[in-house]
Amino acid sequence: MDGATRGVSVGVVDDHDLLIAGIRALLSTAGSPARFVAGANTVHGLLETGHTFDVVILDVRLDDGSIPEDNVRALAAVSDAVLLHADARHREATPMLARSDAAGLLWKNDPARTLLDAVVTVAGGGRWTNGDETPPVQLTHRETEVLRLYAAGLKYAETAAALEPPVSVESVKTYLQRVRRRYVEAGRPASTRIELRQRALEDGLLPPELGTVGVGRLARSR
Repeated sequence: MDGATRGVSVGVVDDHDLLIAGIRALLSTAGSPARFVAGANTVHGLLETGHTFDVVILDVRLDDGSIPEDNVRALAAVSDAVLLHADARHREATPMLARSDAAGLLWKNDPARTLLDAVVTVAGGGRWTNGDETPPVQLTHRETEVLRLYAAGLKYAETAAALEPPVSVESVKTYLQRVRRRYVEAGRPASTRIELRQRALEDGLLPPELGTVGVGRLARSR
């Protein structure tokens, strides 16, 4: 899967082989400022290729349920810059960019020229944005953990026990009160459990595939 020895070296992580093939074809065209080096369906798979990259294009929603921020950190070992790649309908991608060490965000419906410009920009140490960045609600690591577990459907006691180290039920309630207050201060309703889940989905803190729970169950759980 090695490319010619020219331009910016690029890796791709996406669970759709067709998209990887499309980026490879784009980077192989005459006059391309970048070259395709390797692609994989998971971050682990790309790391296993043994290659290093100037830029890795990373799909923010992978079928393995991995967390984008963790993927960006893992890719730092083999890449100078990571570009998040997302469907424009995925609202969580923008706050995810501000929360991670990624160098930029690309929409999957962006023109081919935009992808090339973004790759060259971040390879040169720049940052690529779509002009619509908004800062996410700032939560501590523990507040984020509590929100993820609770929004996924766990009850207070289950959330308390799932944390490492475990905490009391009262501590969980205190963390959630803080989380709700931060969202309300940002003008984003979070008074109910269902609203909290929606905020977690919007900010990429809860993968949609892992957070699918019935509204009735969420409403009944405490």
